[in-house]
Amino acid sequence: MNRTLQAGLTGFATVALLSVASLQPATARILCDGEFQITKYGPIATPYCGDQLIARVANSFGWRDSAAQVGSNPLAKVYICRTLGTDWRLQGPCAGYVSRGGHGG
Repeated sequence: MNRTLQAGLTGFATVALLSVASLQPATARILCDGEFQITKYGPIATPYCGDQLIARVANSFGWRDSAAQVGSNPLAKVYICRTLGTDWRLQGPCAGYVSRGGHGG
């Protein structure tokens, strides 16, 4: 194989490899503190971190629900919140799913 052809194939292989590498999704790790996502602007309440917290609290009670299940299955979230929603750690992320007494229950 002559040098020109070898250099061309090497260049093509390099470009192809870099193209494939750039298509891979960036792996950014989301940091949560309870139901709050930690950002450079300060803590922000997000559904992702709320789902993480709901799953963590459910796991502490022996449930086997993961954060992915809680996030992808709204009924799992409702069931956990209705059952365990009186736990003080779930006051924020389960606020819309738990009745708090009052008139008519």
